[in-house]
Amino acid sequence: MLGGVMLNRIYQIPCEDGLKLLPDESVDLVIADPPYGIKFRSNIRKVRFDAIDNDDTFNFDWIDEAYRVLKVGGAIYCYTRWDVYPQWFDKITDKFKVKNTIVWYKKGGGLGDLRGAYMFNHEFIIYGVKGRHVLNGKRTNDVWEIQKDSVNSYEHPTQKPLALSQRIIEKSSNEGDIVLIPFCGSGSECVSATTLKRNFVSFETNPQYIEIANKRLDNIEEAT
Repeated sequence: MLGGVMLNRIYQIPCEDGLKLLPDESVDLVIADPPYGIKFRSNIRKVRFDAIDNDDTFNFDWIDEAYRVLKVGGAIYCYTRWDVYPQWFDKITDKFKVKNTIVWYKKGGGLGDLRGAYMFNHEFIIYGVKGRHVLNGKRTNDVWEIQKDSVNSYEHPTQKPLALSQRIIEKSSNEGDIVLIPFCGSGSECVSATTLKRNFVSFETNPQYIEIANKRLDNIEEAT
């Protein structure tokens, strides 16, 4: 148990409410992929997925709680996009010390204005710390070339590849640590944490995505 929640479970509850159940300084790493607040839906997303909950406005309420539950010496990684980066950067720097903005070069192109704009081929990951955080392994640069998942394999409109969350977890946590995943989505971060022998706590409001994430976690157990 961790305060009022069990480890290695996904709770169907808004993260702002779920975080209040966690004790102060009880998690080692936060990986957040929040709704960016851009209300963007490509044609593919309109056909295959419902709109992302709460993506029509900025929700920063969880940031203060994430700071409270993160241990001194821990780190936060928060995904965002270039056009809303200033808003997310400002709110995160209100609490955390931002050390880098990682550029995820996701390869394979992106959607948008196919003739009037350059191809979207990256996203940002804001990397901040609470106190002194030491990265594991050798020093690497802040541009990460990691292939995104095939769109045809998406089970969530903003699905992130396992290799991306695995790199974050390996660099900023150790076996047995607790990873907080405020926005579960399709469960990529939960799967990576489990595979790398970390514990996790995660929250999600959409029951369909919780089911998808739990199936992915079950597949790990069946393969071991």
